[in-house]
Amino acid sequence: MRLINDWIERLFMFVASTLFALFIACIFFQVVARNYLRISVGWTDEVALMCFVWSVFLGAAVALRRRVHYVVDILPPGYVNATNALRLFGAIACLPVIYVLVVHGYTYADMGWRRSSVSLRLPLFYIFAAIPVSGVAMVLFSAEVILEDIRRLRARTPPPRIDETS
Repeated sequence: MRLINDWIERLFMFVASTLFALFIACIFFQVVARNYLRISVGWTDEVALMCFVWSVFLGAAVALRRRVHYVVDILPPGYVNATNALRLFGAIACLPVIYVLVVHGYTYADMGWRRSSVSLRLPLFYIFAAIPVSGVAMVLFSAEVILEDIRRLRARTPPPRIDETS
């Protein structure tokens, strides 16, 4: 599972960083066109939005795997079992949110086939599909994280520090 997740993470990071660079380029082009060339370029808004949405959702999935979402440590380092149990609880508590992303995100994306963007005339499905795609990756990443938490809890090994996980 780790091998598959490593491949998915690398793919997501490449795609997300490429889309984020394209997002910056579109915004830059739009500002230059509007302020210096005195022309209106409508498609840049939609391309930038699509790039931003995809990069955020792909990045959120990777952040879940790397455990770099915001957390608050409430126990001192000596409480290894309790810390591991809380980490496991946090990983399991994410599952209902991931369910919403996958199931209802798919429903939402499917509704996008009947709506299209204003200037590009593309179905909004291509933007909304980021939600269930990242949700499916989060399912795979969560399985790995939960299994790792169970292993740590059984072995009574302390969780890695935040700066050791990346």
